[in-house]
Amino acid sequence: MNISIAQQLKSSTKAILLFVLLTISSTISFAQATMPAATDVASQELGITFWFYVLLLIAAVFAFAVVNKTLKVLELTQELNGKKIKNTYNNVNGIFFIVFLLLFLAYVYDQFNTLGRMGLPESASEHGAITDNLFNITAIITGIVFIITHILLFYFSFKYKGKETRKAFFYSHNDKLELYWTIIPAIVLAVMVLSGWKAWTNITAPAPKEALTLDVTGKQFAWIVRYPGNDNALGSKAFKLVNDVNETGVDFNDKNAKDDLLVNEIYLPVNRPVKFNFNARDVIHSAYMPHFRAQMNCVPGMPTTFWFKPTITTEQMRLKTNDPKFDYLLLCAKVCGSAHYNMQIKIVVVNDTEYATWLATKKPFYTEEMAKQIQEAAASVAKAKEEKLALNTHE
Repeated sequence: MNISIAQQLKSSTKAILLFVLLTISSTISFAQATMPAATDVASQELGITFWFYVLLLIAAVFAFAVVNKTLKVLELTQELNGKKIKNTYNNVNGIFFIVFLLLFLAYVYDQFNTLGRMGLPESASEHGAITDNLFNITAIITGIVFIITHILLFYFSFKYKGKETRKAFFYSHNDKLELYWTIIPAIVLAVMVLSGWKAWTNITAPAPKEALTLDVTGKQFAWIVRYPGNDNALGSKAFKLVNDVNETGVDFNDKNAKDDLLVNEIYLPVNRPVKFNFNARDVIHSAYMPHFRAQMNCVPGMPTTFWFKPTITTEQMRLKTNDPKFDYLLLCAKVCGSAHYNMQIKIVVVNDTEYATWLATKKPFYTEEMAKQIQEAAASVAKAKEEKLALNTHE
């Protein structure tokens, strides 16, 4: 059954008016919630921008309503004059489908061409190359299916548009066709899932014994990084030992902790596996090293780990990216507070000789002075507990 354009516009106008009202009400609520925390200038600019778009929406709705009423008057005039109203709107809609398809494909191409250049450079880790390859294969397969299905969708809408001389053909099912479109996608998806599972199994396998092990603790809003000393073993730690001096709760009664190193920058030897032991002091953080395709949550009281093998030095990546100021970074990917954006530490990947030279310049952070400060801090905490206990007993 053909529906006149005026009837279509009438129902569409009601839907748009409802959408506009909902948009205005929700936007006003959001603006009112955010304005108290903003400055006067920012609040004024937000108000102007908000009401501009509100007025623009209202104007669009009124323009739509005027066109609706005009077409309705035109149809009524033709009916009063005894003229048969010829429905040509299906042809117009069909042409619109083709025009939209061409514009849509042009937009998709533009987005791939523009945003595709903004991606990360090649992976600087061994496992990252595998994940990038899986991502590219998935993007290509789904991209091809995406383009083909949309071309068929809009072309069929144009080719089989409604006509008074055409009767719809009832086509209940086709067993062979249904078999094809079920088995082929199932095989493709199974291969993709198995490839991903194999890659994930290799990535999450235990780190090699020769891996360099680092301890990384997140706190608001910094990373505390600890290296093993000459014994190549990190000392143990416990959260009960955390204080203003011993920020990560290292147990210095453990002989392996006496020569541990604290650093302000992370240096990694190229082509050598590196294992990160992550933890957090306060809230959940997320250690994110995008150029190594590595990310792991840092949870208070629950140690996590991740390892990878860096394959490209910092200098090599600067040449590849044509950016002399390029640096690898360890970022926080969790919104952990007001200064979350500033929670980062530089990572420098160097060859073995440069790494050995850098490591030789570092000295253990545990000294006699620090031992004295830790004892004083522990005594202060114990005294505070005794005073609180005495106060509770007196009460």
